[in-house]
Amino acid sequence: MQDQEPGKEKKTGLKDRIWGGIALLLLAVGVICFYCQFNKLPRAEWRDASTPLAWEVDGLCIEEAEAFWKSSAGDARMELRSYNFPVCRLKLGDSPGKGQVVVRFMNGEGIQMGDRVYIPYADGKFIPRENNSMKVTEQEAHVRLEDGFLSRDEYTLHQMDQNAPLWRVMVECRPEGGNLIEIGQLSLVPNDL
Repeated sequence: MQDQEPGKEKKTGLKDRIWGGIALLLLAVGVICFYCQFNKLPRAEWRDASTPLAWEVDGLCIEEAEAFWKSSAGDARMELRSYNFPVCRLKLGDSPGKGQVVVRFMNGEGIQMGDRVYIPYADGKFIPRENNSMKVTEQEAHVRLEDGFLSRDEYTLHQMDQNAPLWRVMVECRPEGGNLIEIGQLSLVPNDL
């Protein structure tokens, strides 16, 4: 009987090694799959250059900023109804200075799309206003790109997929009597990711 028990221990040890090998193989396959999927995500060379929030420069503080693609469906101010357009939201922080915040939308190739949008601020508040491309309250500004496309068909071309280069939003500041200063940039990630 004593001779049989060591044999059982050897068989049990072999089974443990086999299951351990299978577990390591599955882990390796999982890591490889994750790496392959991660490399399919859209990339932009400026992603690592983004400035962290809060952005502060010459009497201006942007407390929060985000950029995203928004669907035009149900938006009464939009002429077309079947595309996505880029939006930038800025929340003003403690800003005792006076000047303008400048927002520019750049496509995946780094070409500016549409016009620059100027948002004046003074004594810690944006100057409220609303038009087709922006809605500004005293503390928050929503800027959207709806012009700058060559044709209506181009709107649908910019509903991004995983292989398209990321767009970005450049946020700059022009203090009163000063020069234009870049204060930060954001990448616009596709809606379906």
